[in-house]
Amino acid sequence: MKKYLIVGFLIVAFLVVAFLTFVVAAIKIAVGSVFLGVFVLALLGLWISWKAKKD
Repeated sequence: MKKYLIVGFLIVAFLVVAFLTFVVAAIKIAVGSVFLGVFVLALLGLWISWKAKKD
């Protein structure tokens, strides 16, 4: 009985770690996407301002 309890606990711990890893990765991907979008908008604004000054 004790062996099944330990195996069950290890399976639950594995599932919790896997779920938290997925959640952390999803949050990092979302934050990275937001920063990438801001960076692209900043580059676009800089490029437009350079084009406007040259013409």
